[in-house]
Amino acid sequence: MADYLKDALNQTEDVVGISRFGRDNQLVVELGLPIPQEHWQLPIKKAKISNPIRLKNESYLIISQPIINSKKQQVGTDLVLFKTQSLEKIVRNNTGLGQSGEVFLGTLEKQEIKLFLSSKHKRESLSESIAKVLEKTVVYQENGLIVIKPKFWSYGQKVAFEPVSQVNWGLAIAIERQELYAPINRQLITIGTVIIVLSLLCTGGMIVLLRRLAGQVIIQTDELEQQLKEKNQALHELNYTQKQLLVEIRERKQSQTRLQNHNRILIELAQNRAVNQGDLLTAIQAITEATAKILEVERVGIWLYDDSKSYLKSLDLYQNKLNEHIREVNLNLKNYPNYLQAITSLKDNIITANDARNDPKTKEFLDNYLKPLDIFSMLDAGIWIGGEMVGLICIEKCSQIKDWTIEDEFFVRSIANIVSLAIEASDRQLTESALRESEAQLRAQKQELEQTLEELKWTQAQMIQSEKMSSLGQMVAGVAHEINNPVNFIHGNVVYATDYTQDLLNLLQLYQNHYPYPHPEIEKEIEAIELNFLQEDIKKVLKSMQIGTERILEIVKSLRNFSRLDEAEIKEVDLHEGIDSTLMILQNRFKAKPGFFGIEVIKEYGQLPHINCYVGQLNQLFMNIIGNAIDAIEDAQYYEKKHCDAGYIRIKTQVIKDNRVEILIADNGGGISEKVKSNLFDPFFTTKPIGKGTGLGLSISYQIIVEKHQGKLECNSQIGKGTEFIITIPIKLS
Repeated sequence: MADYLKDALNQTEDVVGISRFGRDNQLVVELGLPIPQEHWQLPIKKAKISNPIRLKNESYLIISQPIINSKKQQVGTDLVLFKTQSLEKIVRNNTGLGQSGEVFLGTLEKQEIKLFLSSKHKRESLSESIAKVLEKTVVYQENGLIVIKPKFWSYGQKVAFEPVSQVNWGLAIAIERQELYAPINRQLITIGTVIIVLSLLCTGGMIVLLRRLAGQVIIQTDELEQQLKEKNQALHELNYTQKQLLVEIRERKQSQTRLQNHNRILIELAQNRAVNQGDLLTAIQAITEATAKILEVERVGIWLYDDSKSYLKSLDLYQNKLNEHIREVNLNLKNYPNYLQAITSLKDNIITANDARNDPKTKEFLDNYLKPLDIFSMLDAGIWIGGEMVGLICIEKCSQIKDWTIEDEFFVRSIANIVSLAIEASDRQLTESALRESEAQLRAQKQELEQTLEELKWTQAQMIQSEKMSSLGQMVAGVAHEINNPVNFIHGNVVYATDYTQDLLNLLQLYQNHYPYPHPEIEKEIEAIELNFLQEDIKKVLKSMQIGTERILEIVKSLRNFSRLDEAEIKEVDLHEGIDSTLMILQNRFKAKPGFFGIEVIKEYGQLPHINCYVGQLNQLFMNIIGNAIDAIEDAQYYEKKHCDAGYIRIKTQVIKDNRVEILIADNGGGISEKVKSNLFDPFFTTKPIGKGTGLGLSISYQIIVEKHQGKLECNSQIGKGTEFIITIPIKLS
């Protein structure tokens, strides 16, 4: 057995080692270069060629072959170590691949495509694109021809790929496209030759060698022959496919060029200023001219229906050869029923008539239109606006028949859409122009009416407010007058009643001193009426009556001061009296009650001279601002619940420079937002619920200070901290 193995080892220089294993996969004989144990893939059921391995800086292949006896039983295994020099020579010494051609052999190793042989000596790794191609052959056993788009080269590459039979290898041959198309058949023969030689090397040559190793090895030569036939057939098919591919590539390039040109024109027209701004004539002329030139036709016309839809009116007709725009005579649609039926019923409303003179849809135009104008082909599309066809765009080829393409049809439909946009833009422009004129007139009338209405409302509100305040002043004056007389009478007599009562009490005390033991009946009555208590309490009652009448007199005085609201004359007054009168009237609203902690009034009065002013109007101002401050504090305590203590209203007065007086009224309510503050003094603006405010208080206050008293009314506020109004008026009005 060893002699046979030595003979096989010496048969060729490519074999450098043989290891034979017995039935139990134990090493029996080892000749030549030993095969490392990590590469023993035992047991095996059929012949197998390993991926290349590296031993002592050389590349080798391991051929595994089962040993079969006459009973078709496996009795052992041979592992043969081959050099890869012959394989490298085939790959690197091929001809016909030109300067850019390169052969790649790859395999799957640890779930990753690895390069183990390339026709370029210096290449050590695969590009991402070639790795993906080899993955198709190794993993999916695919073959074919693909184009890799250019990255770092100028023309891209053509890559042929094919799995190598009997082994888990993939072959790829890449050639730059400009070098491939010249000698295409020669390249295909080279590719096929490399594949066949590799297949022969991996099957025929190695299996013949293994025949010497085991006389009972079964070699399927018929299968090898069949594989060779299949490779030759695949080579012929690849050649035919390549020719078809070249034709298809040429046609696709032409189609792509047409589409690119069409898209360029469509984009230019869609962005055309005349199309978008409603300049219809300029837009239509640009559309017809561009369409005629890109489709290389003699005539392009745009027709619109008349109002009755009985005629087609020529909007524009461009004649390419003459480079002129004209208008044709109107076409009576009753003379062309088949054409009208076709254009309205066909899908996409487009008529494609390569031979317009014989096409049933268009031959009605033969005598009156086609022959006189030498028209042979027509491509017409409907123009739609708002779901209704309003006209047609007609593309006409003269002198010869033109075969319209799908790209032409799509382009003309798109052109029809752009015409629709141009018409709509023109209609919109006319409508907008009319609307602008109408709106300008209406706006002027509306503005005038609004101004008049605002003035009327303001005047009416002022009159109503003035009437209210005047009526209030008269009522307050009347009430104060009616109350004043009886209160003065009571207040004056309380003094006498106090003196008389004291005299009676003195007399009673004197009587008790002299008659300490009264009659039993008198003593009984003294106890019944609690004489001692009455003597003390009656003094308190009379004192309370005196204090009460004094309070009533103060209120009457405040009412009489406030009742001067209707006084129109300028008078010199004490501002503090007006403020105090307002506080007196609002006194009840300052008191605490359930859910409300009350309001403290802090007076910081300065030394003010008498002020020359409209006293009634200033009292109205104080009432508005202090009343609003009370409302703000109540809202903060009732609804926002921000205060645990009583609210406060601080009133400060002082003389400032330029002979002016400043009154500051501040509260610690919820504050006012900037948005509200910007509208604070506008008439009828209010944030209060309906029924609680008219929106006139601060507006009238602003007018009182600014217009009537030549002063300033300002507001400072922060949400959550409160609001202060600063009133500045001159000491004397000019």
